[in-house]
Amino acid sequence: MKLMVVESPNKIKKLEAILGDGWKVMASVGHIRDLPRDDLGIDLADFVLNYEFIPPSTFQGRTFPGGEERVARIRREMRSAEMVYLATDPDREGEAIAWHLKDSLGLDETQYMRVTFDSITKDVIRGALGKARKIDYDLVHAQEARRALDRMYGYLVSPLLSETLGMSLSAGRVQSPAVRLVVDNERRINAFKKTSHFGAVVSFDGDAWQAEWNTKPFVTAEAPYVLDEALATRAAKCRQFKVTDSQNTTAREAPPAPFSTSLLLQAASVSLKFDPEVTARLAQKLFEQGAITYIGTDSVNFSDEGLRDIRAFAIGKGWKLPDEPRRFKEKASAQEGHEAIRPTHLEDEDAGEDDPQRALYRLIWQRSIASQLADATYKVNTVSLAAVDGAETFEFKANGRVMVEAGWRALTALDAIADEGDADEPAGGKVPMLEIGSSKRADSGKLLRKETKPPARYTKASLIKKLENEGIGRPRTYPPIMKNIMDKGYLSEVKRFLQPTDIGCQLVDELVKGEFGFIEVPFTRGMEEELDHIAGGGRSYLDVVAPAYEQLQAEIAAVGTGGTMKPRFPCPKCDSGQRRYAPSGKTPFWCCTNAECKHFMDDVGGKPAERKVYACTVCDNGTMRRFKRKVGAGNLWACSNDECKHFMDDVNGKPVEPTVHKCPTCKAAPLRRYQKKDKETGKPKGGFGWFCTGTECKTFLDDEGGKPVAIKTAPCPKCGKLMYRRKGEFGYFWGCSGFKDGCKTVMDDKGGKPVPKDAKGGSKPKVGTGKIPTRVAVGVPTRVVARPTKKA
Repeated sequence: MKLMVVESPNKIKKLEAILGDGWKVMASVGHIRDLPRDDLGIDLADFVLNYEFIPPSTFQGRTFPGGEERVARIRREMRSAEMVYLATDPDREGEAIAWHLKDSLGLDETQYMRVTFDSITKDVIRGALGKARKIDYDLVHAQEARRALDRMYGYLVSPLLSETLGMSLSAGRVQSPAVRLVVDNERRINAFKKTSHFGAVVSFDGDAWQAEWNTKPFVTAEAPYVLDEALATRAAKCRQFKVTDSQNTTAREAPPAPFSTSLLLQAASVSLKFDPEVTARLAQKLFEQGAITYIGTDSVNFSDEGLRDIRAFAIGKGWKLPDEPRRFKEKASAQEGHEAIRPTHLEDEDAGEDDPQRALYRLIWQRSIASQLADATYKVNTVSLAAVDGAETFEFKANGRVMVEAGWRALTALDAIADEGDADEPAGGKVPMLEIGSSKRADSGKLLRKETKPPARYTKASLIKKLENEGIGRPRTYPPIMKNIMDKGYLSEVKRFLQPTDIGCQLVDELVKGEFGFIEVPFTRGMEEELDHIAGGGRSYLDVVAPAYEQLQAEIAAVGTGGTMKPRFPCPKCDSGQRRYAPSGKTPFWCCTNAECKHFMDDVGGKPAERKVYACTVCDNGTMRRFKRKVGAGNLWACSNDECKHFMDDVNGKPVEPTVHKCPTCKAAPLRRYQKKDKETGKPKGGFGWFCTGTECKTFLDDEGGKPVAIKTAPCPKCGKLMYRRKGEFGYFWGCSGFKDGCKTVMDDKGGKPVPKDAKGGSKPKVGTGKIPTRVAVGVPTRVVARPTKKA
């Protein structure tokens, strides 16, 4: 038996069907080991990474096995395998996972082979097995270097940043420059001052076509716009023109390139409104189903096999092709050697398990074929006209085009990324061919009021494009980059446009102020190039990681001695930084980061404020401290003196003596409010109630709006015993106190009175077996109830 190990369990069924008998396919389910969560995980003497198995995880009540358990399962099958084929994804991260599997399984060089494939088809899989090799350690070291660098910048800079800004923040080697791009762009937008200027347009032949005023003769480089409204009005009033130039040409429009990972993320964002992480997940599913080639690629070109398949399919459909297959210019930083994303079976025009998958597949299918079709061709008419008014000559120009051959646009009318509208509609209308020197009269004219526009805000699609153009990140990193900076609240999305939050701006400002190299785009771009050199065998792991660490340590030391990053909220006692803590379910507070000081402050509007001290109104030496109620909404105050146990209500952040309700039975002891609990589980159930604190009095009352009210009773219509009004999961109901004697009467509640069930016309309340809680009405001490402990 031969054993193949892949990353995703979704590939198993498809691969086993292709491989046939004598094969077993198992999945690592992604990474099996990683650096520790709560430690740097790097031996700084030699920069060895200290990996540990990924622990089990729990999601929605289900526990998923950790890396060690997954490896043990593979090891059991490996014992009966003659050869283990490590077939993790064909990129640097996949190569690293293959090495982790080899190391964890204890495989020597004779026991395994490494195979990679860009698509899950019979021919590709068979071809991959024929090219089986050993692990490429240059790729593994490149991935390890990326992991080490990301961990160093994150773990060594984030605490400093958190202390300075007073809250838990994280810096990132790639995510921080990505945030900076948005921050800098937003500041350019805010600093932009619009300029109002003017233009003119005239219409001809019943508004069939238009010509726009050429303002160049009236502007300069220093004053690029027409600010004279009177001049523009004169231009708009021109009617009699002479044709000064008339040209008829043919324009060709080549199709857009196939999808790389970046282009696919952008196109799905623009055309399908998918977030990058959603697109990545859907595309991975399609790859695992064998519907498309591998999604992690920088390439915008197809393999020879892919080109042959597309051209043959297009010929069968009768679509026009260029004489030679199209090759598109690659980026200088393109890596991994994978072809662009394409369908594996072109005859399948639809694929996927749900509507989002099918929509993404259709986008890929159209783009792949369109990229190899003939150019779209247009007939273009360009006319220049001139009108004389006094001493000025006003030039107008019209440009119109009409599609002659649709070419690739017959398959997909719009470029999924770039097109804003229908490209077939000419900007100037149907411009006719006119004879040079002839006269032409305009029907009408219009003054154009224009304003200069600020830089456009980034969308997720355009930010990914910017990152790619700047050489920041790589195909598999774009979705997690976007997810991290959004989830951490550094950017917000408003109508699909990205805007930096206050904390995002502060994060960038502090990193720039601290002069950290990784916040600069050229530094980050250079680091990506260094990782590429490791993958290509030109640099070693230590050649890149060690100098980066030394530089980072020097930058951190300079910040510490230079005092450039000062605490945003200094402690009023020791001048160290105050840091905000927001424990789940509790009131946020601030605490000094100096372990010897530990000065606490309240949180008011997200900023620290000195705690107001309120003396206890019962004891002499205690002060009141505010807490969030464990049950119910709001806060309460409790005395710091453990022997006092005095509680007070919270009203607008101040302690107020709670209203005292005297017992209506004994007239002496006060009543105390308590949370009703399930008799068996002890968990809160059924709201609140009140009981008398007197030792001898056994009075209980109901709770309405935080006030005690008498327990309502009525005689049972069947046995004559008392019925009690109770509050259940579906509202109030009435139950007979004689249920132990066999009376199971349960009635609905209407206006505080018992009525036969369904008398209100509503659905029947689900009250279980009809058992009634054994509390009693005022003055009916039929049992002793265990009293709640002393609480507010």
